[in-house]
Amino acid sequence: MSDMVGADDLALLATGFEAAMAEETRPEETDQALFDLGWAELLSAAPSQGAATTFRALGKTNSAAGLLDDVVAHALGIDTSPQTCVVFPAPHQAEAPARPQGDTVVVDGLVSARAEGATTAVMAVEANGSVTISTADAQLLQGPVAGGVDPGRAYRRVSVEIPAKALVPTTASGSWESAVAAARVALAHQLLGGARWMLGEARQHAIDRAQFGRPVASFQAIRHKLAESLVQIEGAASVAEACLDDPNPLLAALAKSLAGQAANTTAAHAQQVLAGIGFTAEHRFHYWLKRMLVVDTLFGSASSLPAEIGHHLLSQGTAPRLIQL
Repeated sequence: MSDMVGADDLALLATGFEAAMAEETRPEETDQALFDLGWAELLSAAPSQGAATTFRALGKTNSAAGLLDDVVAHALGIDTSPQTCVVFPAPHQAEAPARPQGDTVVVDGLVSARAEGATTAVMAVEANGSVTISTADAQLLQGPVAGGVDPGRAYRRVSVEIPAKALVPTTASGSWESAVAAARVALAHQLLGGARWMLGEARQHAIDRAQFGRPVASFQAIRHKLAESLVQIEGAASVAEACLDDPNPLLAALAKSLAGQAANTTAAHAQQVLAGIGFTAEHRFHYWLKRMLVVDTLFGSASSLPAEIGHHLLSQGTAPRLIQL
């Protein structure tokens, strides 16, 4: 394992990152604050550990920081910067988001909030079965911002045609496959960080709320929902942690799929445990719920990844042992 940052240093960085994420409300300000705190250096020194630690904080605080841009760019071997954004695949997909069409390139994917102020956009272009990495002026991606389920607009859809001559090929040292795997592992940790927050919120409500003279937490149905959520979170977390030692694409896909399922299950159960207050706009739960619904769709979702994993296993004709139990 190449990551060399100690546990105490990671914990200290995580505390600082969480404070910055909680304090800054605008994504571009959060990005700059994290870079000032050493996010780029952490990602360079310990890509797996650093991304996992930071994305857990991202899920816990529900920040809209554009850190996924940095994880993908770093995996591709491209310098990270608050002025560099990455075009991600369309929802539920992992294919390159750009394809040449005559004298233009059709871009259909997602970008983070960072794209609004970025100067350089990085995108994977697929042609004739091969993927190349190019850069372009980020202003070419600008367009009307449609409303979505996430009020924080951490990500938005981009569907544009840009001149082929506007693309500048790069000498990226990493592959698109490795970038997808890195993104999936990071997002798995974000989903789990958000799921743990939702579970904690529901648990505390169940302890504080009383009905029929008894704490809601004493009801068996409530206990079962919280327990099921915790079991799914811990199971997904074990796979996500295993990716830090063995970030192979299949294990990364499994981690993202299980984390998405755990987050979806926890969100559903937490909303039921929170009862009426959980359905109101005044309670902050809905911000985490909506963000997790969006994050689940990035680079493949809990609904699309099982089919991808199944096709891969069928093509190989065998199911490898992914984790030593």
